[in-house]
Amino acid sequence: MSHEYTIKDLIDAALRKYNFDDSITRGQVEQAYRDVVGEFIVKLTRAVHYDSTSHTLRVTLSVPALKNELTYKTTDLIDAINKKLDHAEVQKLVLL
Repeated sequence: MSHEYTIKDLIDAALRKYNFDDSITRGQVEQAYRDVVGEFIVKLTRAVHYDSTSHTLRVTLSVPALKNELTYKTTDLIDAINKKLDHAEVQKLVLL
């Protein structure tokens, strides 16, 4: 019986085998945040960190007024990030 695999399947299997899943997921979530909020907000963002264990995205902003404004859009941001990822990865967004 012959199995056909794509390069993506083989790479994904290798990454899982060597426990790189979390690193890749973290990178994808952090990039999705940048894509969703745009260049202006990215410039005002000090740090972005995703914890795959708690499914929490922590974002440190340099402008308190921006933090206040984004607080009202937390649910929309989570939805947009998850849509960009094609699955519900982020469950909580913490703005610092």
